[in-house]
Amino acid sequence: MVIKHNLSALNANRMFGQTMKAKSKNMEKLSSGYKINRSADDAAGLSISEKMRRQIRGLTQASANSQEGISLVQIADGAMEEVLDMLHRGSELCIKAATGTLTVEDRNYIQMEIEQILQEIDGIGERTTYNEIPVLLGNAPQLVDGDPSIVVVGGLPKWVPVGSKNNLNEVYTTQENYQYTDASNRPATQAVSITHEAATIDFRQFNGSQSQIDELIGNGFYSTCCTCTRHYSIRFTGGTSSSVETSGTHFIYNIGIDGTKNAGDLIQRIIQGTDNGNPRGHFTKMVENNGRLIVYDDRCNAQMPVLPVGNGVTPGRWDGWQNPQFWITAHDIFGRFGPGVAHSIDEMEDFIRKNWVHIQVGAEPGQHLDIALPFISTPVMGISQVDVRTQEGADAGIGAFKKAVGYVSEERSRMGAYQNRLEHIVKNLDNVVENTQASESRIRDADMAKLMVEYVTNQVLAQTGQAMLAQSNQNREGVLSLLQ
Repeated sequence: MVIKHNLSALNANRMFGQTMKAKSKNMEKLSSGYKINRSADDAAGLSISEKMRRQIRGLTQASANSQEGISLVQIADGAMEEVLDMLHRGSELCIKAATGTLTVEDRNYIQMEIEQILQEIDGIGERTTYNEIPVLLGNAPQLVDGDPSIVVVGGLPKWVPVGSKNNLNEVYTTQENYQYTDASNRPATQAVSITHEAATIDFRQFNGSQSQIDELIGNGFYSTCCTCTRHYSIRFTGGTSSSVETSGTHFIYNIGIDGTKNAGDLIQRIIQGTDNGNPRGHFTKMVENNGRLIVYDDRCNAQMPVLPVGNGVTPGRWDGWQNPQFWITAHDIFGRFGPGVAHSIDEMEDFIRKNWVHIQVGAEPGQHLDIALPFISTPVMGISQVDVRTQEGADAGIGAFKKAVGYVSEERSRMGAYQNRLEHIVKNLDNVVENTQASESRIRDADMAKLMVEYVTNQVLAQTGQAMLAQSNQNREGVLSLLQ
């Protein structure tokens, strides 16, 4: 018998401590409902469970995103349904105006109603939004007139006016030297004023702020030579350097505009980056005029001023080019942007996809559905110039409205296909979430019945341990009997 060490009590105390720890864990799991409350409970299971939780929450949000996409598509479809109704009325009016039993006054009344219909179609296209996102203005670039290999993207902000208020083209006069031969067959030179048709781009509201620079970067304008197929694009970029890209007869000048302080700085960057304002050394010229960029063709569209005739001097004419105007793209029909940057058609697929509405329909990167929104406007549908005040115009209107009905019907069908696809996506996502949740539950949720059995067992062992600890302490009292 020893009194220094009570080994039986030490053993009983150790076992009692283990039982109490097991009982504490049982209580923690029973109270939380989880069998994994900390990484030590099941390190591998916790990792798998957290990965599934991320997926479940992501897929649940993706399902909500898809339902919001359905709402967006339904808004577009509902608006186009109303547009179709107006197109049918417009077609009906054209058919009515095409008959020979109407007077001129009758057709004027019909034209008035058609004009109101066209205005409201454009109004619906402009006003229809979802969460302040226009859904009927489209986002695919438009082809350059007469050149199916070039498309226009981007544009200039509203604070950069293009051309005069009512006419894109203005008159620009330069002083140029005209060479001729005098009566003695000697070359002579005279300074004359040459009048050009010019396009003007007004940068006077540019103040060099970072917000304005950011708004310009990636956008710009383009011009088209009026005597050939050349296109010159000005695309604003970050940095301060300039470069040029060539695609056939199309030249894209990338103009770095970081650090520009005012309109003069900006225009000088444009001029310096476009072969000193003379792209490719061709006929297009760019100059500054008090914060306005003047773009013109350096050949006159009018007769050369007559020189003083004397000593046999022969009156001269300009080089014979009679250019009606210098072409540069105008604002779109809603006045949102000025000219856009012309790009090669080869560049467009990636650009178009980047500008579609992306609906995130999965929990991983890149899992999205791209929705190409429709563009509903009378110019796009080819009915903006319908005029039924003559029978010939009414006949043309019938064909125009027929094509417009087909266009809108096709767009509605496309929106309906998107909606069906999104509904299938929602059903699949909900199914995946349900089954992933069940799998995660098997890993992390506690089996309450099993834990209750373990808890009761540990509770009994704890009570027994307490009794044995008391008993082991009583055994040492036997030493005292030896002293009696």
